[in-house]
Parts: sequence; C-alpha cells; structure tokens
Amino acid sequence: MSGRSPRKANGEGTAYRRSDGRWATQVYVNQSDGRRVRRTFYGWTRKDVEKKMMEVRDRSEAGAPITPLSLTVEAYLNEWLNQIVVVRVRSNTLAAYRYNADRYLIPDLGRKKLVQLTARDLRLYFQGLRQRGVGVRTVKYVHSTLRASLQDAVREEILDRNVAALVQVPSPPKTERVPLTVDEVKSFLKASRDDRLYPMFVVFAVLGMRRSEVLGLRWQDVNLDEGFLLVRRGLQRIDGTLQVLPTKTVRSRRTIPLPAFVTRALAAHLLAQEEERRQLAERWPESSYVFTTPIGTPIDPRNCTRAVQDACKQAGVRVVRLHDFRHGCVFGAAEPGRSTADRDGHRRSLHDRHDDERLRARDPGR
Repeated sequence: MSGRSPRKANGEGTAYRRSDGRWATQVYVNQSDGRRVRRTFYGWTRKDVEKKMMEVRDRSEAGAPITPLSLTVEAYLNEWLNQIVVVRVRSNTLAAYRYNADRYLIPDLGRKKLVQLTARDLRLYFQGLRQRGVGVRTVKYVHSTLRASLQDAVREEILDRNVAALVQVPSPPKTERVPLTVDEVKSFLKASRDDRLYPMFVVFAVLGMRRSEVLGLRWQDVNLDEGFLLVRRGLQRIDGTLQVLPTKTVRSRRTIPLPAFVTRALAAHLLAQEEERRQLAERWPESSYVFTTPIGTPIDPRNCTRAVQDACKQAGVRVVRLHDFRHGCVFGAAEPGRSTADRDGHRRSLHDRHDDERLRARDPGR
C-alpha cells in the first residue's frame, strides 16, 4: 500500500505554518452569493485547520451555501428587514425591529462579520448595554430582534446555528397589575358622564377591548338595534402616521354583545356626533369612525390614553394602563342602579351568547 498523502483537489493548498505560530490552509468554495472564492482557514494545529477546511469543502461540494466572509451584521440586518420580515410581520412589529436594529444593533455590531459572531461576543455586548444604562426590558427587546434575525439566517442556511439563542438575558421583573374595582369603575364613569368621550370610557370599562380596537371601531361595525359590535381592525400610530391594521390575531376578530347600558351610551354618542357633523358640514371627514376628535378625525392613541387617565385623576380613582381595563372588564356591573342579581343574569346572558357564536362558527348550519 502506498504511503502517499491523498491527492489534493484543485485549489486546495497544503497546510503551512505562519510566522505567528498558527497553521493555515486554503480551499476554493462556492459562496451563497454565487461567487467561487478561495477561503483561508487558521488554527493552532495542522489537524485543526485541515479539519475546518475539509468540513467547508465537503459542504460546498454537497451544494450547501457558504456564507461570504464579507457579509456584515449590518448588511444582513438590512436585508432581513427589507426582504424577509417585511412581508411576514405586522407593521408595528416591523417598526419595532427597525428601531432596535437602527438604534442598537447596527451602530454597535454592524461592522462585525456575520459568520464570526459568537455567543461570547453577544453575552459581552448585552452586558455592556446594561452597563450603559439601557433598561432590562429594552435589552430583552434588542436580544429578541437579533435572535429572530439570526434564526432566519439559519433557516436560509446562511449560518449553521443561531448564536443569539445561546445567550440568555435577564427578563424584566413582573409587575402586578391591579385593575380598577367595580366601585372604582362606577366612580370613574359617574364623574366623567359629561365628558364628550364618556361613551368611549364606557366601552373601555365594560367591553374589555384593546385601545387600537376601540379607536378603529366604525359605525358599520356597530348594530345598536340587535345589541352587538364587530371587532375587525385596529388603529395605531406607526412611523409617525395613523394606520389601520387587521386585528392582532385571527381570534381577535370577534363579535361582542352589548349590554343595554353600553347600547344607550353609544346611541346618545351617535346623536351627538351627527350634530357635530351637521355643524361642520362638508369639512367633516367621511371616515365613519365611532370615536373621533370634535372635527371628525381619528383619535391619536396617545391622546386616547391621556384622556382616559385624566378622567381617572378627575374622578379620584387610581390611574391604570388602558390595557388593565381589559383585565378588569366588568360588563354591566358598572351601570348605576343595577342589582347584583341583574348583573349576574347579564353575565350569564353574555356567556350564553358567546357560546352560541362559537357553536355557529363550528356549525354554520345552526
């Protein structure tokens, strides 16, 4: 048997020792950008560099894409944002990804080569963010953005593994949120009865809808005669403009029965809005939003939050997040003068109607 070394492939060099003590070898590979280039591998032993070289060579010959060494984190993130997630996620999610990339990831990591990014690099980076005073919640969001982007890189065989998934960052402490009690809701609504946006306050307090859903509600979604409304869309401010978006999830598209208390409030609001429309005449925009400014334009989400929280202050009740109204939704319990038996009966009625809707969804023939 011959003692000769295996014949090297075309473009595959012999391992050699450099002046700095490291070993090096080279091989031609087919990159994912379509170019065939010579790749150099380094290591402290000849065995290490030859192992690295053969692994990459075998992958290249098997048709697996080899990531270009020149591909930086910045270049990949821009490609990810503009070509991959832009067609997959909601506008507000994309805006959050862009902010995290532009504000943190690209300035801090953008020049690094994507294939050379390590778990240790990222561990030290996120530790550095916290030392710079960046909040725990923000660090968590930045980490989530990078992890999502690198997962797509693995899916497209640009990377072998997601190094961001190997790094753990602290989660923000959970804050116990205590929604308004029934008595606080009653005080809130009683004190704000003369407010122009009182019907909107009623919807928040009683129906448990998201802010975007309330602001995106249109009159064609409301059936005052039969006492229900349809949740089909949301209104949000994204990148400085108000945008109408589909509901957050498919399950968020739903029908909500209206207690008589809410129906009366909305009916009175409709009459008041028609008077505002009459006074402005052609200057009133034909948007058909249920809740608007006095000139008929959609209510900005921040102004909505400010209006509700100001009303809480004026009523002398705790100021809570709008989202906490969802957890403290009291249905008809906030209506003045309702007995406990009436409220319990109303809750049962709502539950029965929800059950009927679920059954009809499963069996359209019902």
